[in-house]
Formats: sequence, structure tokens, C-alpha cells
Amino acid sequence: MNRVHRLVCAFALLALGLVSTAWTQTLETTVNLKDRIYETSLAPGATLRLHLHDGDFRVVGADTDTLTVRAEGKNLDQARKVKIQEVRDGANLELTLSHVPKNELQVTITIPRNTHLYARMRGGDLSVDGVVGNKDLALTGGDLTVGVGDPAQYAHVDLKVKFGDISGSRFGDPKGEIGNSVQADGPGQYQLQAHVFAGDLTIKDEEPARRRMLSL
Repeated sequence: MNRVHRLVCAFALLALGLVSTAWTQTLETTVNLKDRIYETSLAPGATLRLHLHDGDFRVVGADTDTLTVRAEGKNLDQARKVKIQEVRDGANLELTLSHVPKNELQVTITIPRNTHLYARMRGGDLSVDGVVGNKDLALTGGDLTVGVGDPAQYAHVDLKVKFGDISGSRFGDPKGEIGNSVQADGPGQYQLQAHVFAGDLTIKDEEPARRRMLSL
């Protein structure tokens, strides 16, 4: 009986491992963003984890069920060998962009408006606008701009800059002599965390939907 029990347990663990492997999928590809737009599925309400290196990035929420990545700027010719890695875990997506030219090139990532967004970026400029959901954003060096919409939709807000300034009084005036921080609680359901180590953090109203869509 003990041997049979051990065999049953082993087969059960193996089956769970196969299910887990099938549920998580990794895809890495080199994309020529000069001549094409990268597109992949992302269901509204899912969680997107973005890992970005240096550069100029915009994340824009729109009425869509796909994620698209496109580039524009004077150095568009250099955007031929951008590397994009996807890791899927059910409906959620982890996306890593590397080998993106740093100067005079802007990369726009359009995602479903209702997305829980986690983003980490090393250096440059990052803006997030039109995204309704939890936002957990961190930038090591550069400028971070976040469109927040109605402040009442947030349950907790945590804004911090170590060396630099916070502008925008949607959640109150920043405090602190070395660095700035804003903490606020509200009646909403979403969490907003935005941290910059060295640079500036700007909190602003969202752009009107029509103007935002025309800019895509």
C-alpha cells in the first residue's frame, strides 16, 4: 500500500507540474519597430508587468483588448532589433523590452484601459496615462509623469522622490526636506504607488480621451 501511495503522489505531482508548465508560457523575439507595430493579446482587467531599460516610453490606456508597441522619432532607423520577451501566466502578462535606442526615439505602449500596471524602468522618461487600475511604478533616474484621473478612485496613494521634486497637488502637497513624499487614503478601490530615485514626478489629470486617441 505504501508503494502504491507513493506512486499515486508522484503521478499527481507530475500532473501538476505539467499543468503549471502549460499555464506559463515564455516567448522572446526580435522586432523591427521601424517597419511594424508589435501586437499581442491582453484582456481588460489583467495585470501587466513591464520591465524597461533606458529610453523614452509612453504607456497609454485605450478601449482595446490588445497590447501594441510602436516607435517614432528621428532615430527610427535604429529600432530594427528591439528585443521583446513575453511571459504569460494565465491572463496576466510580463513584458520586457531591451535594445531600444535611447536618443530621439519614443516608444508608445498601448494597453487596455482597465489594466493593473506594474512598471520598472532604469532611466529616461516614462509617462502613464488613461490606465484605470492599480499602478505600481518605479523609475531609477529620469522623469515620471502619471495621469491619475479622479482621485476618489484610489484607496491608497504612495508617492516618493529621493532626489528631485513632486509636482501636482491632486493628493496634497509633498512633504520632506530631503526628497519629497505624498501619502493619501481615499474611498476608492485602486492602489497608486509611484517612486523616483533621482528625477521628477509629475501627477496630472488624464488627457481627454479624444486627444489621447488622436495621438496614437
